[in-house]
Amino acid sequence: MSPAWQRYAITRLALAERRWLCDELAARGHTANSVIVADDDNLDIAAEYGFPTVERDNSDLGERFNAGYKYAADQGADVFVHIGSDDWVHPDTFNVLDDMSLEYGADELPQDGVIVWSPGPILVAQRRLMFVGTRRRTAQRCYVRNQWGCIPWIIPRAALEPTGFRPLPKGLMRGIDHALAHGLGHRLNWVWQDGCAEWCVDWKSETNLTSYVGVAHTLADGAAQDPGEALAGWYPEDLIAAGLAVCAPKENEWVPQTSR
Repeated sequence: MSPAWQRYAITRLALAERRWLCDELAARGHTANSVIVADDDNLDIAAEYGFPTVERDNSDLGERFNAGYKYAADQGADVFVHIGSDDWVHPDTFNVLDDMSLEYGADELPQDGVIVWSPGPILVAQRRLMFVGTRRRTAQRCYVRNQWGCIPWIIPRAALEPTGFRPLPKGLMRGIDHALAHGLGHRLNWVWQDGCAEWCVDWKSETNLTSYVGVAHTLADGAAQDPGEALAGWYPEDLIAAGLAVCAPKENEWVPQTSR
């Protein structure tokens, strides 16, 4: 699920990768789809990639997220993940779905040293990600040290159901992760999945609320890299080439030659 607003070249880049992600997950035995919540040309971009849409204006980001969660719930989703409209997520992020149940009883606790104080739904969160500054054309591995980590969070249906699939308050315009954690309440057991930074790539344009420079200064985990070299081997070559084109210092509304 992704709310989207303007930044059409970035959205197109993100949804081209999202199409590849969903197709790759299907090949691994998982049915995956992505609903895009928007009120502008992003609705048309989503349709190009075969994704369902929900039309909501940009005046209330919390309600946009709620609309996306509710749509997915009505379609029968068992697992919910919100992904930014400027993010790539690698299919290996979801290997956890093969390794553990997101719901369990007292006699079915997860292994590998995870300590759980009470049975209940598991929320799987990330700590590592990669930022790509589209203006600076630089990739930076980062490690998020706060209590919530970073998206994508893998949230089971049982965690959202008590909220009526509307976990966020009305009128919210920023601070989604913090508000969502509180909206879900204390019914969850958090499990950290410290995979590779390349599993989540955030293409930070100049219109982001938090600048690439600020994020890199605060969260940097190693030296800056060329984005093409950093992403090579993780994502299809045509998607990487498209990302580098978006990084070019000019407007670019790339259209992929193939629908992967």
